[in-house]
Amino acid sequence: MSDSKLKVIVIGSGIAGLAAASVLREHHVVTVYERGDRQFATGGQGMCVFPNGVNILLSRGFDPYHAGGVPCKGYRSFNKSGELVEDFPIDFRGRYGADMLMMKRSDLRDELMRTATASASELGVNGDPARVVFNTSVVDLDPDASLITLSDGSIVEGDVVIVADGIHSGLRPKITLDEQQRPKKTGLTLFRISVSAEDVRKALGQLPEWWNPEGDDSRLNILQADDGTHRILAHYPLKHHEYRNFSCLLPMPKDREDVVESWYADGDKKEMLQNFEDFNQQIHSVLSVATEVKFHDLEDMEPLFRWNKGRALLVGDAAHTMTPLQGQGANMAIEDADSLRLLLPGMTHEEIAFTLQRIDSVRRPRATQVLMDTRQQAKDVTVEDRMAKMDYNCGYRGIHEALKGLQ
Repeated sequence: MSDSKLKVIVIGSGIAGLAAASVLREHHVVTVYERGDRQFATGGQGMCVFPNGVNILLSRGFDPYHAGGVPCKGYRSFNKSGELVEDFPIDFRGRYGADMLMMKRSDLRDELMRTATASASELGVNGDPARVVFNTSVVDLDPDASLITLSDGSIVEGDVVIVADGIHSGLRPKITLDEQQRPKKTGLTLFRISVSAEDVRKALGQLPEWWNPEGDDSRLNILQADDGTHRILAHYPLKHHEYRNFSCLLPMPKDREDVVESWYADGDKKEMLQNFEDFNQQIHSVLSVATEVKFHDLEDMEPLFRWNKGRALLVGDAAHTMTPLQGQGANMAIEDADSLRLLLPGMTHEEIAFTLQRIDSVRRPRATQVLMDTRQQAKDVTVEDRMAKMDYNCGYRGIHEALKGLQ
């Protein structure tokens, strides 16, 4: 094995693609191809990065403060009127070695773009920055030869191809050889909004007591209807408490069963407000302030029988589409990226293919378990069961520790 760097092609600049580029740039020459522009798919709604993701990101020069992450200190559940049912504090850092961070999706992507493309000296890491090519679609893939075809007809060859083109991946069948396996709707719809403290003050005169750090205590708050309608509203702070995310979950209307839309599709604010008009009126008033509403009919996908073929590997939603009910989708993508540390400079083509198969053998069973647990999360489970699932999710310590567990 020589010390020559591998030429790595990453397809997609979402969370999975940029996390992969952040890991691979230290030892290889990395080019990321993105079909959109720099602002493509950067919705400002909230998400959670759990300790299994945060532990990995911190080793790549990730700055939680720069990303506006708010450390979560536990969960609170309420009835739909806003009356406290249970307060469940969790010391994430003490239990898992890192915080759980609540942040805007766009801020996470921006920080991953920085860790992928900033200078090594700025990040305190090795290697040259990844190159990101925007407005360039990859329309075909030969996984055995590690060749991609761009929309202009040109062909690019690499030593390895990382396919991170998302939930509706057009290149997935090139690896699975199955055109039929694709994400399916779960019967649930999610409205997502992010509201700024400034806008709420202007519209309502002041912030609710639970908005401030002292009143909120950095909890992830969940209101449940408990009236047979299966409606749930979750809210939590973002960006140093300057914003707040609201996720409103309800059964999907039957007239949308055959509609395919983006995770970033615009939602109907009036429809959202009507569906949650009997919830806590203070929260309902804050929802009415929203200037941008996104919605998505939740989808997941049956586990794939393989993620790799030749010298190409699926990662992120392209490999393991799951709903956000455990908040683990992005964290699984970050774990996928960490597994790429097994790709070493100077590997032969045969060694690369073997390494991708090795990654598949670790990552695919774990992601499958998280998917099954996420499906179970939509049902009634005990607190003990939820904590067991959280321990499984957050206790992951990276690919090398996972490999030790297989020995």
